[in-house]
Formats: sequence, structure tokens, C-alpha cells
Amino acid sequence: MTLRVRTALKNGLLRAFTRNGLLLVGVYLVVSLLQGGLVYAVTTTVVPLGPPTVPSVPGETGAVGPTPGAQLPALVSLQAALLVSFTGGLLTIPIQVIAHRTFVSERTNQIPDEFIFHRLGWATLNSFVGSWLVSLSFLIVAGLCVGVGFWGLFSVAGPATTAFLLGDWLGWLLLGVFSLMLLVPSVFLGVSLVFVGQEIAIRDKNAIGALAGSWRLTRGHRLRLLVLAVLPMIPHIAVSFGVFAVLQPVPAQFLALAETGIVNIVILAIMARAYVQAGDNDSVPSSQTGMVNDALFRPRQAEYTDE
Repeated sequence: MTLRVRTALKNGLLRAFTRNGLLLVGVYLVVSLLQGGLVYAVTTTVVPLGPPTVPSVPGETGAVGPTPGAQLPALVSLQAALLVSFTGGLLTIPIQVIAHRTFVSERTNQIPDEFIFHRLGWATLNSFVGSWLVSLSFLIVAGLCVGVGFWGLFSVAGPATTAFLLGDWLGWLLLGVFSLMLLVPSVFLGVSLVFVGQEIAIRDKNAIGALAGSWRLTRGHRLRLLVLAVLPMIPHIAVSFGVFAVLQPVPAQFLALAETGIVNIVILAIMARAYVQAGDNDSVPSSQTGMVNDALFRPRQAEYTDE
């Protein structure tokens, strides 16, 4: 079946703002704001984990710890941010699993219990592993392509060419275009693995099986999927820049988190409808193939929505 960008975009937007979609948006916003507040608290101030220590000898200062509420050193702050963000993913991924199941199905008014409780822990764990595999693969391919590309460029470029590329605005522009070309393989890889979450949540696949399944399903649709992924990001980036340009950092950060939560659910809905199109009948699970129960995806006729 040919994937239609306009159809996937339209149906995804409609699904995101149904009763089920708005419920998922609300839950995702609450969890995202809690995670954002935790990141902010942990990475900006010292959190007392016990009673303050006092010098054992008068005049000695080495045993005194940092004052609670003081600014964290930059290196410690970075480590804390990575740790909290890493663990915070375990809070948002279950919501994404439920969203995949909801938006792929025809349910719009109520989220069935099976969507929530069907192997949710297993799907969450594999989705967590799968997301890290996708991210690391993307970063490794991007780093290798950019590193090897620039090493090769400056290896063959003479002194005059190097001076032009690094010292002239036109040279910087050419380097920018060259960088974008070097990122094509990593973008291709990222688009090819865009259905990993759906494969895990809907087909009960493990992380490795989901990587292979996504690669198969995206074959022949990668350019259209890239368009679907980029289109929602254009207003998102514009709003994010506008928020930080107008508001103070703290309220801007929380407003940006809220807006990001809405955009994330919208993108999940759009990609879910693209997933259905890309797989045609194969995308609708059947209880006879070891996937999620068929009842999850064939609701009562009254709850169907027109495509």
C-alpha cells in the first residue's frame, strides 16, 4: 500500500485531538513536567541527602560538604542531568506504548484495559532498549560519516582551499552543505528505524526484532516518512524559540516542556497512522499470529472513525 503523507498527517492530527488523544496528552504533560522539574532541581542545586557534616577539629574545613541549595559544579550538573533524563525515560515510555496501541487502533473514545496492561512492563523495557539502540546507531553513523568526511576533505585540500573554507562566509556555507550531505546516511538509518516503538508495542517483538521489522516496513516509504517527521517539527521549533525569546528562563522551560509533550503525542499519532498504511493488512495484528489480542484493534462498530 502506498503511504500517503496527507492522509497520515490529517488522520494523525484528528486522532491526537480525540478524547483518547487528549487524555494521553494530559498524562504525558504531567509526567514530562514532573521529569522536567526533577531535572531542574537536581541539576541546579545541591540536594541534602543527610545531615550536614561538621569539622572534627576546630579550624578544619576538609570534612565540610557543600551547602544545601548551593549551585552545583558544571561537571556534576551534567552527570546529574544525564542520570535523571535516563531514568525519566522509564516514566514516559509506558505512555508511548499505550499511545502506539491506541492510535493504531480505531478506538477514539475510551482506552481499553488491554492497551494498558498487556505486557506493559515487557514492552516498556524493550522500547527503552530499542530507543537507545536507535539513538546510539544514529550518533555512531553520524559521527563516523562527519569525521571521515572532514578528515578526507582537509587531507586533500591545499592550504589556499583550507584558508578559503575556514576564513570566508562562502566557505562556511559550503562546509555547511557538505555537513548536511554527510548526515544523509544517519538520517536514512533514523527513518528506517522509525517504527521500532510500534513493532514492540503492537506486535510484541523484542528490541532486535523490532529493528528488523521497522527496516522492512519502511522500505519504499522512507522519503515520505522523513517528510512526516519533519513537518510537525517546523512549528515546534518556531514556538520553542519564541517562548525563550519572550519569557524568563524558568517559565519558558516549563512552557517548552508542555509544548513538547503535545508535539510528541501528535507525532506518535501521525506515525501510527503511517504505520497502518505502510503495513496495510499486515499492520493490523491478529490473535492468531501471536500478537496483541485481536479485540484491541477491532472494536465495536460504533467506535470506529472514518479514515
